[in-house]
Amino acid sequence: MDIRFELTGPDSGQELRSLHTWLRDDRALRGRIPIEPVRGEARPDEMGGDLEAVLALVSTLATLAQLPFSYAAWREGRRPRSQVTIRVTGATPGELEAVREAFPDVSVRPVDGDGQEPEQEAGR
Repeated sequence: MDIRFELTGPDSGQELRSLHTWLRDDRALRGRIPIEPVRGEARPDEMGGDLEAVLALVSTLATLAQLPFSYAAWREGRRPRSQVTIRVTGATPGELEAVREAFPDVSVRPVDGDGQEPEQEAGR
């Protein structure tokens, strides 16, 4: 499953770079969860686009266990001003619920394989 951290707000680019560095350098995650920067489209005068998100590639719920602790430590030490959203791709309903429980203060949204949020079922 892919867990994509997206930030919106006045300092979101800087905060995304900080989050990426923090997660990438965390010893508890290293070798267990690949952490990758997601770049947006580059403008014609740029070499590469701005950082758009931070992607964590989680293979099992067991490897998911440390990610919320590392994220919480970053958030506590950094006090970001940006709004955080987590988009989850390739998760079963049980895995999605586990992500929501692991990140109770963050908006967690499922994403279909085509990058779109699935339509809500009636009554949900």
